[in-house]
Amino acid sequence: MPSTHRNPQFHLDYFDPPEGLEKYILTTFDIQWNEEVVQGRHLGAMGQLFLAVSGRGYVQFGDRKDWVDGRPMLFNAFEVATPYKMQGPYRNIGASLSPYGWAALTQAPLDKYGNRLLAASDWLGEEVNQMSDDIVSRCQSGVLAGEQACHELAKWIGARLQALPEAHEAVIDRVFGWLSISLNPPIEELFEDTDYSRRQIERLVGRYFGFTPKGLARKFRAIRAANLLAQPDLTDEGEAEIADAFHDQSHMIREFRRFCGFTPTQIKGLDDRMFKRLTYVQNLDRLKGFRSIG
Repeated sequence: MPSTHRNPQFHLDYFDPPEGLEKYILTTFDIQWNEEVVQGRHLGAMGQLFLAVSGRGYVQFGDRKDWVDGRPMLFNAFEVATPYKMQGPYRNIGASLSPYGWAALTQAPLDKYGNRLLAASDWLGEEVNQMSDDIVSRCQSGVLAGEQACHELAKWIGARLQALPEAHEAVIDRVFGWLSISLNPPIEELFEDTDYSRRQIERLVGRYFGFTPKGLARKFRAIRAANLLAQPDLTDEGEAEIADAFHDQSHMIREFRRFCGFTPTQIKGLDDRMFKRLTYVQNLDRLKGFRSIG
């Protein structure tokens, strides 16, 4: 079922992927800002393939700007909350990819290709540009509505997925189960009762998630804690669970700033619509082994 978040300046529609693609595509989306300048920070927690319908701008990785210039783009695994600035009105149609979906579609190892925007054609061939041009032109002319555009994008992705080694899928399953233990899962539990060596698991976590196991746990802890903290009905018990996941208040502040771009106090009163949606990774709890916390 679609999920919608709208006001006169901003709207975001989520759509479930076609049946059979839920493992690979967490959600598709149609996002629009009717503002002259759109800026914020992107968490880059999961991979995306997106088509720029209108608006241009850049994502700032340290001293480097990667430009959104009308081409279909891919990205994944940002080490820090990453600033972006777009000239609006801005709209894109996209798909949020699970680790299974990113690998099955791109075969791009995330420990080598995180922290950047990638021209989708470099990985998916010229036909991704042809698909994007077709969908974008029909969206711009009003012939194609957002839901239908998202469905066409998802079907295009589904037709190009390649099988992953079963043993590698089992490691991805294991990682999600481990992340679900708590906001602060014990690192050693990831390596227990497995036929893989510690080094092999570390290598596969880097390939499919873009981080070391410790780095991945840190990123997910901050993002999930931020999502809980942003909820207006957060209980005292929930707030205590968040506090217990960090060494102390200063540690929590540093981690939130690094991975979310805001302090805990700022997040509580934040009116950043996109940020609040990014801290809730849509449909992640559908994946094998993963459960929501809080």
